[in-house]
Amino acid sequence: MQREQEIREILINNTIHLIAEGGFEKATTHAIAFSGVQPSTFKMNEVYIYRFFGGKEKLYAAAFAKLDTEIHLALCGYTDFRPYPEQDVKSQLYEAFLKTWGYILTNEAYCRCYARYYYSVYFKDESFQTHNRLFDGIVERFAPLFKEGTDVKFIMHGVFTTMIDYAVWVHNGDFKNTANTTEHVFNVTYGMMATFLKDAKI
Repeated sequence: MQREQEIREILINNTIHLIAEGGFEKATTHAIAFSGVQPSTFKMNEVYIYRFFGGKEKLYAAAFAKLDTEIHLALCGYTDFRPYPEQDVKSQLYEAFLKTWGYILTNEAYCRCYARYYYSVYFKDESFQTHNRLFDGIVERFAPLFKEGTDVKFIMHGVFTTMIDYAVWVHNGDFKNTANTTEHVFNVTYGMMATFLKDAKI
């Protein structure tokens, strides 16, 4: 059982880094099994991909599920929106943004792999429903901040994908990772929410 878990983790991590480095063309079954992290106590084999995941596309989905869970936890796992008299809604959102933005920027391979999978046909075919169920947790966490009748899921999807896109641009060198960039990205995402918030500070 422990060996099976080790194999699964190795294959998932190798998949993430290969997709991040060169896209799906580089993430072949052979490359996934024999590049990147290798176990020291046994020999890897491509057969493990089919035995433990049912195929390459299912392994891609498992890798995305790992990233999806971790990135979503970064967005809402440390955030507890309660009425703080000394802190307005914008300040609370800024704290949540900083934690998420910092996580995305310090995990370049995760960010690149996530973006490539999210915008691929594999996402729609393999991960759309699971992702939506997970995203419901974000909607539930952020919903108290919004006016009644607001489509919180639509807005938070826009905020989330905007952050991912900007982070990829930073990793590509299109934007520098500076305080000004951080402030700019927050202002863009906050602007998407401000009209619909109960207590917006614009």
